[in-house]
Amino acid sequence: MDYFSKNVMKSLFIVVDGLDGSGKSELVKLLHNYLFGKSKKYRILTTREPTNGTYGKEIRKILKEEKDPISNAEKLLEMFTKDREDHLKNTILPFLEKTNEHELNIVLCDRYYHSTIAFQNTQGLDFKKLIEKNQDFKKPDITFILDIKPEIALQRIKHREKEKFEQLEFMNNLRQNFLKLPEHLDDNIKIMDASKNLNEVFEDVKKYIDEIL
Repeated sequence: MDYFSKNVMKSLFIVVDGLDGSGKSELVKLLHNYLFGKSKKYRILTTREPTNGTYGKEIRKILKEEKDPISNAEKLLEMFTKDREDHLKNTILPFLEKTNEHELNIVLCDRYYHSTIAFQNTQGLDFKKLIEKNQDFKKPDITFILDIKPEIALQRIKHREKEKFEQLEFMNNLRQNFLKLPEHLDDNIKIMDASKNLNEVFEDVKKYIDEIL
């Protein structure tokens, strides 16, 4: 599949995903600053899932208050899906589709449906069912999945209170579910070694971004 055509590309949808503690949010910030400084013709929106909308707030409440990583899988799937519908309809698509022949619209998203498929599969839901529930959502132009051993990820986030899914056994299974996504999704997914220094990871990611642009 030819994901990019320099003659027609007016928008670029980039997703960064992976385990908590992999450095996702920090990488998104570095990418935003890099793209912002690269050209005045780039309009950039940085966003994340779950959102701060109605469903996203309820998701965050569950993640903070519950301790059992396996509980509420179906409810979380439903809420993540509805949160994504709202996110696309009200934030991502209007930004990407705004037309100006002199500009490139870029959305950077911290987590997307790759998380829903990997997390809820780890919770016990059927992998094919999860793909089907998310197959109609807009595909990113490129997705970076930051791969890291859970032990390292947990060490990085040890200073803050742990959430529902931040448990070693769950994260070991979750990591494997993230790693199998390229085999099952017709997406442009790049698995990145996130055990490196953040700046090294950024340099690796930047090479792909520069190729696109």
